[in-house]
Amino acid sequence: MKVYTHNYDPRSDSGPNTFTSKLFKRLSNDGINICSKFEDADIEFCLIQEHAPKRNIPRILRLDGIYFNNKQQFNILNKPILATYKNADTVVFQSKFNKALTEKWFGVHNNSVIIPNGADINLIDQIPVFDFKNSPISEESEIWSCASNWRGHKRLKDNVLYFLKYAPDDAKLIIAGHGAHRVLDFKDKDVISQFGERVFYIGHLNWELLISLYKRSTTFLHLAFLDHCPNVVVEAQAAGCEIICASSGGTHELVKRGKIIKDIEWDFLPIDLYSPPELNFENFINVNEVMTDYYLEDAAVLYKQSMQDLVK
Repeated sequence: MKVYTHNYDPRSDSGPNTFTSKLFKRLSNDGINICSKFEDADIEFCLIQEHAPKRNIPRILRLDGIYFNNKQQFNILNKPILATYKNADTVVFQSKFNKALTEKWFGVHNNSVIIPNGADINLIDQIPVFDFKNSPISEESEIWSCASNWRGHKRLKDNVLYFLKYAPDDAKLIIAGHGAHRVLDFKDKDVISQFGERVFYIGHLNWELLISLYKRSTTFLHLAFLDHCPNVVVEAQAAGCEIICASSGGTHELVKRGKIIKDIEWDFLPIDLYSPPELNFENFINVNEVMTDYYLEDAAVLYKQSMQDLVK
């Protein structure tokens, strides 16, 4: 089967593009390959939204999320996503939350499937554990970590405060990803006074180094508000971390080992996304399910089946 990709950039290290690259690398083993011309394709794979009219071949759309931040012009931002949604022959949602939200705003699609993101466990197994030699962190230190493209709803400060309250006294927190300065108030003594002692911000890491960090970590923090299906959580869990997340959005659907902190119940109405409500860290449930994690192999099977059904 030949697939023409739409709005996919293999050079990008964003979550949707990175997952798509790994997915098609796996699908190539089953004879499903990307082609450069839509005239040669059996099917079109569209990522998030279209930038050209639908071709005369079936289209499968992988949604990331939709806009609902009341501080943005969400109706204008959603307009191209809605048009793509209506034009798609099959829609892939990443979580139950993602499906419920989108159908509330856009209506029910007549052909959709939920396929959570999956981790490439074979590749993860090949990556060495992060080495902190020549750094202030000793080999004996317990490591907690978190990673994101940091924005207000990712709750970086809450991640730090949770770590400071519940991690062992000699543990270290490693923060990875762009934009921590955008969401942390560097006058906040509760957080910033710990930098250089227990909390370390190391900026952007490539994918291999992120996995290496997860494999060195015991715990991965992701207290984000109304996140959909974060790859970082899928991969950190597959690398062996326990997960600490919030109950809002779709993140909690992924967690097999860790704690889910109770968040607000959201009614799907527009909301100030980047000003999330406070969390009560003491209000949580423990999760320890005897189940396999979400693996790329499982996701690839479902994508393959959806593509084959469309081509038929």
